[in-house]
Order: sequence, then C-alpha cells, then structure tokens
Amino acid sequence: MEADDMPGDPVAGAERGAEVLAGRDEQLTAIDAALAGIAAAGTSVLLRGDPGMGKTALLKAAETKARDAGLRVLRMTGTEAESGLPFAALHQVLWPLLDDTRALSAEQRDALESALGVREGMPPEGFTVAGAALTLLAHAALRRPVVVLLDDLQWADPSSAAVFGYLRRHLAPLPVVIVGATRPTARPDDEPHAPEESGDAEGLPGRVIDLEPLDERQARRLLRTRHPWLPDTAHHRVLRAAGGNPLALHELPVQIRRAAPDHPALLAAPAAADGTECFDELPLGTRLGSLYEDSLRALPDSTRHVLLVVALGGSFAQRVSVLRDMARHAVTTPWTEIRRRIEASGLARFDGADVTDGADGTDGVGRAEGAQGLIVFHHPLVRACLVHIASPAERRAAHRLLARALPAASPQRITHLAAATVGTDAQLAELLHARADGMAAQGGHAEAAGMMARAAGLSPDPATRTARLVAASGMAARGGRLRLAVELLAGAEAEARPEQPEPTAPYAFALAYTRLQLHGDPAPSLELLPGALDLLASPEGREHRACLLEPMLFLLLVVAVHTGDERAWDAVDRHAGDAMEPVALCRRAWAGPPPGEGAPGARAGAAPTVDPDDVPRRLREAVAALPADRETPAAWLLLWTAAALDAVGEHDALASPFVRHHAYVTQAFIESLRAHDDFLHGRWDTALATARDGARTSAAHGYAFNEMLFLQNAGQVLAARGDDDALAALEPLLGQAARERNTLRAAERLHGLRTLCALAHGRADEAWDHARSLTAPGEIPPPGPWFHLSLVDWVQAAVDSGHRPDALRHLWAVRAAGTARTSAHQAFLMAVAEALAGEAEADQLFEAVYAFPGAERWPFPLARARLVHGARLRRRGLYGAAAARCRAALDTFTRLGATSWAAQAARALDAVAPGAGVEAEAETGPSDDAPPRHPLLSAQESRIAELAAQGLTNRQIGERLGLSPRTIGAHLYKVFPKLGITTRAGIARALEETRERETPAM
Repeated sequence: MEADDMPGDPVAGAERGAEVLAGRDEQLTAIDAALAGIAAAGTSVLLRGDPGMGKTALLKAAETKARDAGLRVLRMTGTEAESGLPFAALHQVLWPLLDDTRALSAEQRDALESALGVREGMPPEGFTVAGAALTLLAHAALRRPVVVLLDDLQWADPSSAAVFGYLRRHLAPLPVVIVGATRPTARPDDEPHAPEESGDAEGLPGRVIDLEPLDERQARRLLRTRHPWLPDTAHHRVLRAAGGNPLALHELPVQIRRAAPDHPALLAAPAAADGTECFDELPLGTRLGSLYEDSLRALPDSTRHVLLVVALGGSFAQRVSVLRDMARHAVTTPWTEIRRRIEASGLARFDGADVTDGADGTDGVGRAEGAQGLIVFHHPLVRACLVHIASPAERRAAHRLLARALPAASPQRITHLAAATVGTDAQLAELLHARADGMAAQGGHAEAAGMMARAAGLSPDPATRTARLVAASGMAARGGRLRLAVELLAGAEAEARPEQPEPTAPYAFALAYTRLQLHGDPAPSLELLPGALDLLASPEGREHRACLLEPMLFLLLVVAVHTGDERAWDAVDRHAGDAMEPVALCRRAWAGPPPGEGAPGARAGAAPTVDPDDVPRRLREAVAALPADRETPAAWLLLWTAAALDAVGEHDALASPFVRHHAYVTQAFIESLRAHDDFLHGRWDTALATARDGARTSAAHGYAFNEMLFLQNAGQVLAARGDDDALAALEPLLGQAARERNTLRAAERLHGLRTLCALAHGRADEAWDHARSLTAPGEIPPPGPWFHLSLVDWVQAAVDSGHRPDALRHLWAVRAAGTARTSAHQAFLMAVAEALAGEAEADQLFEAVYAFPGAERWPFPLARARLVHGARLRRRGLYGAAAARCRAALDTFTRLGATSWAAQAARALDAVAPGAGVEAEAETGPSDDAPPRHPLLSAQESRIAELAAQGLTNRQIGERLGLSPRTIGAHLYKVFPKLGITTRAGIARALEETRERETPAM
C-alpha cells in the first residue's frame, strides 16, 4: 500500500491524479506562456532547484497541458550511470523520431544514427549531430508542435547537453518548446562563487527559473492540503525538518505516520526548546535521502543489492530480463521473491512487465522480445540513497556484476570494471586510456577527461600516472571543464614534485589555457608556450606535435593580440612556417607582416608572405576548404582571422560548429565575437544584452578572460551612446585589472572609448586629450587589435578641437602603413576618417563614403559622416542637401538608441529646417536621460511595451525599432511575467498602473 493510501487519509482520494504545486505559480505561468505561444515562436525554460523542490512535478504538469493541447511530447530523464556516454541523453529524446528521417540528408542521417548507436561506426563531431537533431525536430514539428521535456539535466552527458544548448539557441523559428529541469551546480569548497561545470551550466541556460524553498505560509498550506490528518502539535516538527522542500513536506508525514505506533512522541511537539531533532542535524540533501534509508535497510541484503545494481547500471540494468539474469548469478534468493519484496517496499515498481515470471525464465507468457518490462524507482532520491548507504565493497560488487553482464565490446563494461577495481591495474588502465583517446578523437573531450583520469588512478607506474593526469587535464581543458583541468594539473604536479610534470608540451598548454581563461592571466602562455613550441619542433616533441602545434599557436595569437608582448609574436613568427597556412593568415590579419618578411636571408621556417590585399580572399578560400564533418584547429585560426577583419558575421559557418558542440567557456568566447559583430552592424541592443549577460555568466563561472571580452563589447555600446557613468564603472576590470594582468590592449581600448564617449556629447577638447594621449599624431602604434576602431574618433577629435593638421598627418601615416588594405571595414573607416578631415568643400570625399560597397552595413560611422557633411553643407547655404543628410543621420542614431548623437543631429536639422529638429528630438526623447521606462523593465523592453500598448503588431514594432518580429516577441515573452500579465491586452493597463503609482499627488 502506498504511503498516501493509508486508511483515513482524505488526500488519497481527493488529490489522486492532481499534484499540489503550492508556491509554484511563477513556474506554471512561465510554462503556460511558453506552451501557449508555441505556434508563434519556439522558446525554452529551465527549472533549477534542489532535489524534491518540485521540478519533476512541474514537468508532469507541462506534459499534461501539452498533451491536452494536442502537442507532441518527447522526454528525457538523465541518469548518473549514463552521464559519461556521449549522446545517451539525446538518444532518449530522438528515439521516437527515428522512424521518419526523410528530412535528413544522407550525411545527417549517418551522423545521427552513428551517434545514437543505431549503426556501427564512430560518432562524428557534435555539430553535425546537432544540425541533424534540429532538422529532425523541425520536420516532426511540421505535423504538430513539439514539446521536449528534459528531466535531471545535471546527469545529461556533455555531448548531449551541448546539442540541447544548440537546439535552444535555434528554437525561435520553430513550433518547439524545451522545458528542462536540473539541480543547482555544486561548488568547490574553496571557491564558493564558482559553479561546477555541468550540463546545466554549459548546455541549456535559456530562461532559468530557480525553485526556492516554500515560505512558511505556502508550506503550511501544502502540509494541510496533503496531510490534513497530521496533528497541529507535529506541524512545527515537520515544517522545521522540511525546510520548505515540497518533497519533504509530502514524505515526512508519511514516515511519521508509519513510525507513530512505536514512537508516539513524533506526533507531539518537540521536547527541546529549539526543536532540535535528528533531521535538523543534517543538510537538506542528506536528510531527504534519509527518508528512504530506513526502508532500504529494512530490505534483505540480497534485495537491496539487486536495487543497487539498478541504481549503478542505468538503463541497461533497468531491463527486467537483464536484472533477473544478474540476480540469479549474484544471490541465492529466488527472483520471484526479490521481485515481490521490491514491489511490497514501494521503493520501485515494474512497468510494462507481467506480475509473475514464467518458469521458463521469460518475463511472462507470450512476451515479445522488444516488450520486456522495466524497473523504475519511486523517486530519484531512492537511487541516490541506495548509492549513499552502500559500502565501498558493496558498490564494487555491483559494478563487477554489471561488468560481467555487459557485452565485451561495451564501453560501459570498461567503466564498471574500473569502478570495481581496488588499487592499480596496468592492463585495465591501458583499456581506459585507449577508450579515452577514442572518445576525445570523436569530440567527446569532456567525457574522455574523466576516463583518462581514472586510467591515471589505476596506473602503477608514477611516470605513466603523471602523463595520464596531464593528458586528462588537456582533455578537460579542450572540453571546457576548466576546474577539472586545474584539479588534474594539481594532481600531476603533486606526482612529479619536485620536478615539472611530463610530458612538458601538453602540461604547458593545459596550464596556459586554464590560467588565461580562469584568471585572465597570460603569463603562463608567455613564459611556457614559446619553449614548448621549440620542443615540438625537436625530435623529442614529435609525438605531440600533430595535436598541439596549431592549438598552441592559436592560443599565443590570442595572447599576443591582447598583450602586445613581443615574446608571443616572436614565437608565432618562429614556428608559423612549420604549421598550416591559416597561422600565417591569422598573424597577417592581426598585426601585419612579420619583421623582415620576404627579405633576403629570412629564416627558412618563417611564416610565408601573405599579401594584405589577399587576406579576405584567402580567408574565404580557406573557409570553403574546411571539412564539413569535423572540427579542425584550422577552423579556430580562421575564426580568429575573421575577427581581425571584423568579418565574423560574414563567416557564420565558422562559429556555428563550435557553439553547437562546445562547453560554455568556448561558447562564451565565440558569443563575444558575435556581440562585437552586432555592434559594428548596428544591432546595439542585441550586442549590449549579449555582452551584459555574458559578463554576468562568465563572472559567475569565474572565467575572467571571457568576462573581460564581454565587458569590452558592453563598453563599445555604452561609449557610443554617451553613457559616461556606465563606462566609468568598467574601469576596475577593463582598466586597472587589465593593466595588472598585462592585457594592455584591453586597457587601451577602454581609453579609446573615452574619446568616443566625449564626442557623443560634443566635448571636443576632452576627446582630443584622450585621443592624443593614446596615440601621438602621425605615429602608428605597435601591432594592436583595435587601433582602426578608434581611427574615426581620433580624427574627429582632432578636427573638432581645431587640430586638423594633426589629423591629416595621422591619416598619412595610417595610409602609408596599409591599414585600409586589411579588410573592407577598415577601408570604410579610413574613407570616413578622410572625409571628416577633408576641406569644407570636399564633397567628393563624403560621396566616396556613401558610394562605398556595402556602406550601410556599418550604420554608426556612416551616420557620423552624414552628420558632419550636413553641417558643412549648411554652412555653405545648401540647406536642402544639408537637411537630407541630417535627417538620415538622425534616423540612424534614433534606431541605434544613441540619444546623445541623435540630439546633435536634431539640433543640426533644426538649424537648416527650423522646428524639424525640435520635433524629432521630442520623438526620440531628451538626450541627457534614457527614455521613460518601467522600473521592472529594461529600456528596450519599455520601448517595446509602450508600442505594444498602443496596439502595434510585432512586425510594426520591429519596423519602428529596426528589429525582427521574432526579437520583439522574445522581448515581450520576458515582459509578461515582469508585469504580472499573461496577455498582450494587459500591457497598457499594467503600464498605466505604474504611472499612477509614480505620479506625485498634487
């Protein structure tokens, strides 16, 4: 009999089939909104909370609503046993769709079926699988919308988590909703603010809704609803022990009721004044597990051992036929008796299997082979508690049993053998090493790291153990599990002490990469990588050369760009000739030709000459030549080359594979490049939102380098909009911290942004002071990544402050250096700068700007040219032409949200067409303050909400603000819960109520 079916319990009848979800209105509203809008736009919601907080119940509610609405539901439940198997979680989601794969290309079908184990062969790179998964979901959604429910995402394997993350980012055009549930990530004891890297943190952030403990009022309501029989004297005891956890509020009264006949004091008020009792001595997670401990320990050892096998064996051991066969070999108790005791305990149930077993060993008479039953735990905490209370010897015995039952070729078998082994085992370590190498070769670096680490633990030889720890750290770093990489490096250093861990080159790379990403510290890269590259060039380093040469050069190029340190540039120049051509291409794009390039006597191994005019063309050719079915180091180098040319958006195919497949740390790096591209192309709201979100998330993860990149992107938008205070707030991280870390180019970029911010307000003298302190007139600084981005600002500051000769001298030096030949964007900026510095009558220079191919791609510098041109035309009495230029500039600045620049344009327009500028400024709002906004909404959300309240459609709002209708819909999706509404019709009333509250009484 189930606990809630106890005689006299009114809830047994009243609540059957309906979960009581007290205190979860926000989560239910978010799920309802997502499902209600599924036909208009796809979206995702991630529920995050401790065990027992109601995540699974919310998913059940979502499933019920989805099925009632006629939507198709796909489900996945993560398990710890399968968390190391690539694409195991994805297999659960997509398995029902594999009968119809007509929408997939042959390549996609092969990739997906290989990854899911439907056909033989090594799975391809994750990005191919991600693309196939998206296509398959889109095809299924054509018939009816699809809802994907992902439970226990913390146990999803990293490869599947990366695919889920990719699906989430591409949902908008599809009638697909993803609702996930996960536990909060654990934090190392010594780093309380750094989340452990997991499928939650790295795979499916989406809209995250935290499930907090219920407050006392909600907890009392739930307790009285579910257990009205519980005496008031016991309420305080239960409420105190439950700590607001819904599962504990459900289960504790049941346990008390069962124990009350022998322990009547449980129904009385706590004897101690402070209410202290056994539950209070334990943290929440452990005391929830203890709810099942007595029931589990009450089982016979043989029955509990069989359940432990299920807990450790994942889906393989859940199959009744498999479990029955293992039980017959492991225990003497008859299977029918074990099964009876499991069912009687209520801790697990048998689904899809007959109540009795046939004498012939089948799971019931006439059962088809594919219809065998499964054993399912009553709650995930039962599984966790089984593992928790088992002794190490019991766990090892269960793992040995699983290893014997699995096929010899199964990768799970090796994992269970490793878990069953005590001490060292050289032969098993070799098997794990080979398996880890295979997983890494197919892109499963994150999973391979754990397996290689276990191989190290099984290695009897200290040198081999150290080498495997170093290899595992490199895999962890490439898989984005940086804190695991640091832990493994520490283990390798401890093994090798007092010497440095061997092999040297992999150790140097892992240490340099983790220190740069986690601490923003380029010192290990500068100190270790040049020597490591020299080692790779020698016969001793040949073993690691193929896998490390290009990654090391890529890392050094990133460090060189951000530090300007000659050690990095020199090392790249020495070894670029030994590497693939993209290294030389990337070097040329960022810093021009190496010293002495092409000169007589140049070193034979030096980087080949790359004509600057050829860089964009060579980049296009190299991108086209990349293999489509796998990631290569060349792709990383070409992506970084595209960043140098301000052309990431033109080569989106480069970035997409990485974002689909990699962990958060890599995704964040690429998202920072895309945010910069959004800024250049006038998508400022998107750029700022991405930058702020990325900076917050990177800071939460402890990824200092990515945080710096995102803050730089935010700084660009803030400076262009003239936000002095917000830009000044970036000084501690982009100024002081960057200088301390020797990432000097970041500090220089912030200095250059101060010039832009001063120009936004017309403070020409201040802008000139900033500009000339950054770069003296006529001097071209050493190779720097952002010099060209400040060129227009530098020239305008000089001209507006009365230093036009300095501007001309500066432009002559820039022209002589060939900067404009590097990329189309840099050529365009040079054209704008020359127009600003030209004579007052030099209309042909401005016409050259307007006629530049694709000039509209870069709206901000184009609008600035139009504004200056309009002012010059006005001074010459050409009012009609001046008004046209000023109006075009005003429209662009307004769309960008650059209110300070818009105010300048409005004043210029008013000077040539009296009244027009004043009217325009009234439309755009005053320049000194942001547009009026709701206190709970961002400025962009407020603008969109106001327009929606006026009755405009998403398309009309998008046309007004220069955004897509789907972007408008995404903003409104965030607005609704903030305003406490569920329909579009409620926006106007919600905004009006806010104004009434904020209007002072007269």
